[in-house]
Amino acid sequence: MKKLFLFSSVFLLAAIGLKAQSADDILDKVSRNYQKLAAYYIKFEFTDSENQKTETGELFAAKEKYNVEVMDIRQMYDGKSLYTISKEDKEVTVSQPSPDSDDFLSPTKILNVYKSNFKVSLAKTETVNGKKIKYLKLTPKSKSDIEYAQIGIYTDSNTLYNYKEFYPGGGSRSFVVKEYLENLIIPKALFKFDKSKYEKDGYIVTPI
Repeated sequence: MKKLFLFSSVFLLAAIGLKAQSADDILDKVSRNYQKLAAYYIKFEFTDSENQKTETGELFAAKEKYNVEVMDIRQMYDGKSLYTISKEDKEVTVSQPSPDSDDFLSPTKILNVYKSNFKVSLAKTETVNGKKIKYLKLTPKSKSDIEYAQIGIYTDSNTLYNYKEFYPGGGSRSFVVKEYLENLIIPKALFKFDKSKYEKDGYIVTPI
């Protein structure tokens, strides 16, 4: 599950209704609401407890297509090919994952993974900066790298506050939404990989 974190937790943003709903109902509504969105944008902060370093990232998504960047890694999916771009290594790997592949982490698939692979329950409610937040606890149904995960939701606006994974031994990774926009116009170029541009900049492009 650790390898899923960066490029999966950022897909969990959507409006979520809370009144008279079970935890499963709430997660189901996340999936339904995502399907209704033409496009959305998220600016987020990612923190790993091991190094206590916070990184800022951005996600642009339009249905199954997405472009997400954090920690000098950009991942882009154009509906057919998946591009993982490493600035540090000056390398681009290109694959054409099938819908069942573990490497294919589309927004819809991620939501379905959480619904099918985790037991979802209502956890605690707390107040952060004067705003009430309700948490859902996600417990793996089978053996997993994580002990459990937690999603925080603002009850006044019905939007995501954060997502956090907890690991055996006390480590954790967290993702906090800083800005969210939906149904915006996203330039098509954000989902189009320009091979010649990257090769000109010295990147090695490797099909896998």
